Amino acid sequence: MLESGFEERDTVTNATPILPAILALVLSGYSSADELTDAAQGLCDTIKTCTLEVVAGQDLTDELRQDMAPVLENSCAEMRSQVQAVPAGHNLYQPAVGCLRSMASLSCQQLHNAGEVKTPECTEYDRQLKAASAMRP
Repeated sequence: MLESGFEERDTVTNATPILPAILALVLSGYSSADELTDAAQGLCDTIKTCTLEVVAGQDLTDELRQDMAPVLENSCAEMRSQVQAVPAGHNLYQPAVGCLRSMASLSCQQLHNAGEVKTPECTEYDRQLKAASAMRP
């Protein structure tokens, strides 16, 4: 029974690693409120939906299912807190919004393999971010 509990926890743990990967890709020090916050929330909602789909067919205890909601919400809150550094007029603002929205539009399968998938919007955001970083002394 104990081993089963560990397997269930591993399933939950394995279902949520896409959030940090996407955060690292998209929010590496930049972002802002309003449109960007909305886009981050949209991506977060998509990730929550996908995570719940992954574990829906699993034989999880009610306790584990209840534990998932706060973990997912804390991850979303962390994402929202990270999207407040770039003002709306910054040249990276719209590319960041576009990247987040494009990631939110991916299928759950694509998001699960997010390390291998990069949308054109995120590729452009990454290019602009690298160019901006190279210009700083």
